[in-house]
Amino acid sequence: MVASASSGGPDSQSEHPPDIQAVRRMVDALCELGCLQAASERADFALTLGTYLEQRVDVSGVRLRDDARKLVNAALSRPDGVSVLVSVIGIFEGEETADGFQGLFVPFRPRSPASGFQGPVSRYDESAALALLDAVKGEMSPERLRDALAVELGSVELPLNASCDQLFRHVMQLNVQPDQMPPAVLLIEQAASQVASPHHRAALEGWARAWAEHAGLLPALERRRAERIDHTYDPEVPRCLLVAVEPARDESGDIVVRPWLNTVAGYWNPQPAEPVTTTMDKLSAAVARALRQGIRLWRGGREGASTGVGQQPPYVEFILPYDLLNHDVAGLALVSGSQSVPLGMEFAVHLRSLDRMRSDDELVRERWRLRWSALRRQGISVHDWSSAEPEALQAWQLDLAGEPGHTAVVLDAPDKGAALEALKTAIASGIGLAVWDRRGVFLTERREVVTAVFATAQTSAQIPMAIHRLRRKAVQGGDQGTLLLGRNIAFLWDDPNRVVDLQAIDYGDPADEEASA
Repeated sequence: MVASASSGGPDSQSEHPPDIQAVRRMVDALCELGCLQAASERADFALTLGTYLEQRVDVSGVRLRDDARKLVNAALSRPDGVSVLVSVIGIFEGEETADGFQGLFVPFRPRSPASGFQGPVSRYDESAALALLDAVKGEMSPERLRDALAVELGSVELPLNASCDQLFRHVMQLNVQPDQMPPAVLLIEQAASQVASPHHRAALEGWARAWAEHAGLLPALERRRAERIDHTYDPEVPRCLLVAVEPARDESGDIVVRPWLNTVAGYWNPQPAEPVTTTMDKLSAAVARALRQGIRLWRGGREGASTGVGQQPPYVEFILPYDLLNHDVAGLALVSGSQSVPLGMEFAVHLRSLDRMRSDDELVRERWRLRWSALRRQGISVHDWSSAEPEALQAWQLDLAGEPGHTAVVLDAPDKGAALEALKTAIASGIGLAVWDRRGVFLTERREVVTAVFATAQTSAQIPMAIHRLRRKAVQGGDQGTLLLGRNIAFLWDDPNRVVDLQAIDYGDPADEEASA
């Protein structure tokens, strides 16, 4: 593990980091290599690079540019790392390609101990930290420690089924973070936040503070602690694939599909995956591609981990504009070999409002937060829509505005007309839970099924899995399943505490985006 780095030739005494433009050119060049285009190929490249650097090199396999940046950072962490990187490029792409990188990649060596930051954790500090972890091993879950640390390190993949001390020894080999904090120190910080004993918590925090003071990194440590307060463990946060779908702006009839992956349950830190332009009839293929990335990263998930909280299966949530909300996304076919099953059979599938998530109207967002808070606090209070009369729509709007205790709506399929306007009104009023029958009019006897399903959920957090069980039961019902509500139910589950940054998205051509990467 290396603390910092400097640029210059082999004999240079400069203590400055390499020119940021030179680093950018290195990342740009790696993004062009054919051997790094697939996630599996990047993992193979990272393994080979780590072998010759004699250190672990981690890539997420989610975004090409993020992985290229990690490869560059690993190479820049050692005096001979750049030449090693060029040699590994030669192994994968051939000597001619490697020669083209010689003049592009900047020479680099680590900063000397005489500079402000003193480097990795010393042997003495390592022994002290391991002793502290041994003292608290009965107070916390190694799985939860691993998950929390993975989030803080930027969704780095960490070993499964490792004890706390094994995890500490592993992260001792990882590169420092951009703020120069070593992962080993951050592990101790995470452990301090999870132990039950105030005495042990103070000892762990004291170790980290003493290390940071000695290294000149106390401001970075305190900044991390302040940020960590806003990212506490929440058992209701799932592993999740979010899929934003929107018509392309070129009026071609194509759609832009942009996925995000939240890989660790309990912490909301969704990472963008590669976007794709496709058509609605090929949406299932785009979703399957993103799911394969997610499944590889979700393998760290454990049912009934020793935190005492059972871990739910991953959610798949579609962030859709109004005119796509009635599309049968739960029925999208997942094809594997000769088998094809509906997406909703394997995953809890939900709808979310793209228009609301993108809105910068603080009044809309505040209503959303207040309704969701009421849902979590007091449970489900349903407001029904079942009329196409124009005057009924106004009454519906007034009822929602006048009764903040309404936390859910049940309505006819919002494919057009008054039902669509009713849904728009409900979303603008802050409703985050909505159910409808995609086939059209939501008959009374079918609404009673929804009421019964809601009754099986003791808390609002259990509703998604109750809907998932309803869908599975319908699919398993064979031919008669086509008549069951579970095959046709649409379920809006739109949590204001779990959003992605749609404002920052440029809905241009993803192919152009990748080319510029």
